[in-house]
Amino acid sequence: MQIRTRLTIQFMLIVASIMLVAMFYIYFQFKQHLQNEFYGNLRSKANLTVGVVVSRLERENLVEVPSPSSSSSFTAFTENISIFNADGRRVYTFNPSGPNFASATLEEIRTMGECRFPHGDYNAFGTRFQAPSGNNYTVISEAIFNPTELNNLARILIAVFFAFCGLVAVGGWFFAGQALSPVSNIMNQVDALLPSDMSRRLETSKNHDELARLVVTFNRLLDRLQTAFNAQKLFLSNISHELKNPLTVIISQIEIMLQKDRPAAEYRQTLQSVLDDARELNLVSDKLMQLAKINASGEEMNFERIRVDEAVWQAKSVLLKAHPDYKINFEILNLPEDEEKLYVRVNDQLLRTALTNLMDNGCKYSPDKNVRVRLSFLAEGNSVIEIQDQGPGIPDDEVALVFEPFYRSRKTDKVKGSGIGLSLVDSIMKLHRIKLQVSSIAPKGTVFRLEFPNSN
Repeated sequence: MQIRTRLTIQFMLIVASIMLVAMFYIYFQFKQHLQNEFYGNLRSKANLTVGVVVSRLERENLVEVPSPSSSSSFTAFTENISIFNADGRRVYTFNPSGPNFASATLEEIRTMGECRFPHGDYNAFGTRFQAPSGNNYTVISEAIFNPTELNNLARILIAVFFAFCGLVAVGGWFFAGQALSPVSNIMNQVDALLPSDMSRRLETSKNHDELARLVVTFNRLLDRLQTAFNAQKLFLSNISHELKNPLTVIISQIEIMLQKDRPAAEYRQTLQSVLDDARELNLVSDKLMQLAKINASGEEMNFERIRVDEAVWQAKSVLLKAHPDYKINFEILNLPEDEEKLYVRVNDQLLRTALTNLMDNGCKYSPDKNVRVRLSFLAEGNSVIEIQDQGPGIPDDEVALVFEPFYRSRKTDKVKGSGIGLSLVDSIMKLHRIKLQVSSIAPKGTVFRLEFPNSN
């Protein structure tokens, strides 16, 4: 069932239920009013008649006052008034041939003072009356209740109910369509989106309602999807370039060497070149595997408390062992007295990988292959590592792009690299919730600042 139909039915059921309750209340209130008015008329007639009859009865010392219509049949009477003395003897009635009243009924009226009760086809009202002489009488006024007005009201209420339900159904269908019109518009816009054009966005309305928030949220989702698609395209484009070029060079060198016999020195030189290219491919492969592992299962990494200064020393030692020509100046500022402040909660291997990549980049892009590493401690207990190089710097418009996989700054095209290192560093920092900031003033170099949260 469509939402529009369901909303219309639900709205109609709610309104119909309210209408039924209201109409039943009106009907029973009106019925109560008619009955009260009917019995009030019977009381007035009874009081008026009993006063006249008892006055004549006692003034003329009669045993019974004759009925004014003693020859009429009972069926011709729509109402009747009967008066009984203290002994239960009927002393006056409009219809002498009518059915009499049980003594228990008369006794109940004397006991209660007033009483309403059915009597055959009649509705009767009984009350007791005390004459000025002190004699007690019981008077019963009865008549046939005419339900014409009540039936007319019932027919009117039923007609109004169905007419109103029809109007509510039409109105509910119309307003449900109006309310769901923005949803249909959003659906049409979503259907028009194509994977080939991820730049399109849903139109936002000026209304600050839930649907407007939904459109904004969906557009944000599209932004993230577009970023992911662009990253994927860039990744595929660059990885094909990074892998294809070395493989092409390796294959070309081997094919050239196999064309004819060559001196041993030339073979040795070619093998060394092939080995360098293979190592570069292996390095790219390792970084890609680490990046994929972090993105796929970052929450499953094991974290432990280690000393941050020891992590820097170990990363420095590993890097200098692989590149003896690098120069890394490491200094510690405002060393805390409490040794516990030196500890951070990280994954040891991933942190050393990030530090190694940052120091390697700094040395690689500095003319003198020299970087400065400073470890300092803030008053609130956070530790900060700053890695500063003397390279060409990063242009302002490229600072946000250097962490994209395979992105290479236009100033570093001549330096050999894969463009994966900083992307790997960024993923590791996000995994550890370490604040990573980049400041660069070209051509004076670049500073990467890592702020570790307090682990105590």
